[in-house]
Amino acid sequence: MKKLILIDDHKMLRKGISSYITENSDWQIFAEAEGLEELPQIIKNANTSATSGDKIVAVVDIQIKENADSSHNGFEAVKMLSASGIPSVIFSSYDSGLIIERAVGSEVGAKGFVSKLSDEKMLLDAVNTVASGKTFIQPDLITSFMEAQSLFSMLTKRETQVVKLLQDGRTNEEIAEHLGIKLTTLENYISVIYDKIGCRDRNSLLEKLR
Repeated sequence: MKKLILIDDHKMLRKGISSYITENSDWQIFAEAEGLEELPQIIKNANTSATSGDKIVAVVDIQIKENADSSHNGFEAVKMLSASGIPSVIFSSYDSGLIIERAVGSEVGAKGFVSKLSDEKMLLDAVNTVASGKTFIQPDLITSFMEAQSLFSMLTKRETQVVKLLQDGRTNEEIAEHLGIKLTTLENYISVIYDKIGCRDRNSLLEKLR
């Protein structure tokens, strides 16, 4: 049996995806969620009801309810699902190369990425591809994804950590505390990041990261 989990805090969007998927494929909607709070029970139910030959895939938006301090808490959902052996396809309007690079990277671990600007058929193609054990990135997003990989290759491991925390909306003070470094040291890292990426301030950096 093919089971799909939908995680998005827009009810009408979930309804639209659900209708298309069930009418145009043999996938069944196993569960829906608006945020992280509902996810542990869904994962438990999925694992409990799973039988040999079942395929389970989750479709996850980047911005979902819970953890209001983070603009990318859908990534946390992907990590939770992945830890339970459930692969995810990110379906989001945040589709810059840098976002895709982070989504499918080892830290988050999504197996697919589709923009919400695409149609439902593209999403279904991604779900089928991921279910077969492969990775799917929307074809017209691959170039920006590869450019982002090239950009991140210019950054050190620590600089990459800083960039990802900036993406999550953390303040400088919060980032310094999280990394266990002095605020002045963090500010030096950020200055170097601006120079490497070609940004003048935090706003222009975040604009590039969207």
